[in-house]
Amino acid sequence: MSKQLWQDVANAVNQAGQIPIPVTDTLIELLQTVMNEEQAKFVPIFTKPMTLEEIRAKSSLEQDDLNRMLDELMHIGVITGIPSKKTGQVIYRLMPPVPGLFEFTLMRGEETEKEKKLAVLFDRLFGELSEIVQENYDSVVDMFKTGTPITRVVPVEAEIKQNVDNILPYESINRIVDKFDTIAVANCYCRHEKNLLGKRCEVTDHKENCLFFGQTARFVIDYKFGREISKEEAKKIVFQSEEDGLVHKSFHVKSDIEKDELAICNCCKCCCGTFENYYRGAIPTHTYTSYLANVDENECTSCEECVEKCPMEAISMNETARIEEDKCIGCGVCAYNCPAEAITLERTGKREVFVPPVRKTA
Repeated sequence: MSKQLWQDVANAVNQAGQIPIPVTDTLIELLQTVMNEEQAKFVPIFTKPMTLEEIRAKSSLEQDDLNRMLDELMHIGVITGIPSKKTGQVIYRLMPPVPGLFEFTLMRGEETEKEKKLAVLFDRLFGELSEIVQENYDSVVDMFKTGTPITRVVPVEAEIKQNVDNILPYESINRIVDKFDTIAVANCYCRHEKNLLGKRCEVTDHKENCLFFGQTARFVIDYKFGREISKEEAKKIVFQSEEDGLVHKSFHVKSDIEKDELAICNCCKCCCGTFENYYRGAIPTHTYTSYLANVDENECTSCEECVEKCPMEAISMNETARIEEDKCIGCGVCAYNCPAEAITLERTGKREVFVPPVRKTA
């Protein structure tokens, strides 16, 4: 297979996302594992999200062959085809390495040799990204700062009901669930990758807890990446996630948190790609939140439960718990798990949290 062909594919998938991934032999091998040469020749056509008519104008394929190609690429998670809420036209989008290919190639929870190989390749790719970031730390962090968050942290529901009379819709995970008639659940791709690598999650045994909504959910259901569930089942998954100490992260249409939610991940520190790669020194933690943890020193018993549970390691113990506000993502995991009920969430209004990737020492 032509080296230039796969270089073009790598460049195309990279340009489709916000996180710059190094075009290495690992990324090339990963792409060759996901798709065949015929599909690879077609993929660079995606220089932007496109309608079927726009794709047809750029492709030499006959209509039947074009339909087959698009269907194959959607089935393997290389592209998505989701109707526009405004026009109803299906918009086809090429998936970047992450978030995108990583999630769709692993969310079915399959354990074939292909999935095992992909897990190894993704792990190696993230390691290579970490090496590049660490070698060029200051300039890369400056570049990361120019980006915008692609997620919003949704706090643990029980912790905001205690303090706020009028909860805003995006601050209540159950109200987010209630907005949608079509909901899907899929396997957590991050935990599945770790399972394939022989690394068991240290926080939860539950793996089927990534939620999708609306037209995105319909795509996930139709292409069997996940299954359809009721609002009641979704809320049970949310409750179990909070019991397990997971962080709710919402993804939005066009990465605009003022628009509808596409999905909610329930994340742990040890497996979640964003948390793990933050600690690995590969990417920053960059998210929106509307809350900040606050400690009542008179109630704190110094049990250190919050120190252990905080996914951002934003809490230290000095006679009583201390919150490092610049690192607090307002998830509420500490408050929910505090046996003395000494921690509460305070509404701050929309707050952008940027924490540079961990800097490794030689």
